[in-house]
Amino acid sequence: MMNSEMETQCAQEIRELARQYCDGEFNKGEYRRRRRDILLRCVSEDFAPHPDSFAEEEPVVLPPAHKVTPTLSWLGFAMALAALLVLGIMGFLLYSL
Repeated sequence: MMNSEMETQCAQEIRELARQYCDGEFNKGEYRRRRRDILLRCVSEDFAPHPDSFAEEEPVVLPPAHKVTPTLSWLGFAMALAALLVLGIMGFLLYSL
């Protein structure tokens, strides 16, 4: 379990690790590995299942999934048509010069 002493110790270790990383003592990968090791050591016991938690587990009931039909986006077609119209007008104006 996490107690105040362990929390203080982990916080100090992580601050020291961050200082070392900022000073350029190691790269990002090494920083992440060391930080992960500190955090796992600090919370390793918190993830252990409690014996009482297995006694009464309720089944998970998922809501029925409804099928979503894709809708057409008329805005996309309108924008494509407007772009083609602008290109056509520009081509006509360039040709008429």
